[in-house]
Amino acid sequence: MVAELLQKNTGYCRSYRGSMHNADIKSGNLGANGIVGAGTPPGVGAALASQIRGSDAVTVTFTTGGASNNGTFLESLNIAAIWNLNCILVIENNQYAVFTTIEHSTRDVELYKRGLAIGVESHQVDGNDPLAVDDLTLAATETCRAGRGPVLIEAKTYRHMGHHVNDPGKYMPDERLAYYKARDPVDRARATLLDMGGGVRAGQR
Repeated sequence: MVAELLQKNTGYCRSYRGSMHNADIKSGNLGANGIVGAGTPPGVGAALASQIRGSDAVTVTFTTGGASNNGTFLESLNIAAIWNLNCILVIENNQYAVFTTIEHSTRDVELYKRGLAIGVESHQVDGNDPLAVDDLTLAATETCRAGRGPVLIEAKTYRHMGHHVNDPGKYMPDERLAYYKARDPVDRARATLLDMGGGVRAGQR
């Protein structure tokens, strides 16, 4: 998947699809699309298919904070709940919907509470902490396989730039941007892996 994002021919789709239409059916990646919030209904459908087949597979869907305001997301969450599906619904809350802040698009900015309202186990996690996200996802997987799914996870993070290449992001407060850049998840993951493996950091060889 990373190779596809970097337009390498070793990517899922040999670099032809990029980030917008990345998919690999053989490995269980049903793909993304350019419609905001449109990936959740097919994901819930995949979880239903697994249930019908008697499989213990757990489906994970991803959407953004802005997209979680769409009716399709809330309807899918409700369907997953009433059918008790093995499904983890992840909201990547980067605190913007294009130029609109989360505070201007919803009254309660703690999006995980939407699942609590309909009886779904729901959590908020630091989306910039890779280990915390991994631990919570593993726990959610076990919850689903124990027959207590679905699970909603709000991973709270922040964009590092504007919404697209022509958006300079001038509306993003400098202090807040600096705060989250200092907690970049890629940097944190690299440092953690080096510490865990006893590796040698750059510049110390």
